[in-house]
Amino acid sequence: MKKLKISGKVEGLDKLLRQLGSEGASRLLKDLDNIVEKNALKIVNEAKKNAPVRDSPLVNSISLYGKKIALQRTVGSDRPYAQRQEYEHKTKKGYFRKAMWNGRQPLRSDIEKRIKELGG
Repeated sequence: MKKLKISGKVEGLDKLLRQLGSEGASRLLKDLDNIVEKNALKIVNEAKKNAPVRDSPLVNSISLYGKKIALQRTVGSDRPYAQRQEYEHKTKKGYFRKAMWNGRQPLRSDIEKRIKELGG
């Protein structure tokens, strides 16, 4: 399975979590995890829209995969030709990469908005 990953780092998050105390930190981490989930699902939907239509089994296989780890999601496909379509096909469509690139800024904005709500 081809797994593509967006990763990011929120600087100062540890300090903010300490300031919030255990209950506030727990609530913030849950909110941030929900934001990551929501944005990952948006990326899945955009990748499905961008994927080659002729290969509907490919479109239907694009999903979140693996264990749900706090603040992390893996978007991918279990089809053996997903990587080939993404990187090697003559159209070089890049349906996963484009979806992930387009999903970066909304994810950042949502996280920033939630942290600013705390006065951070």
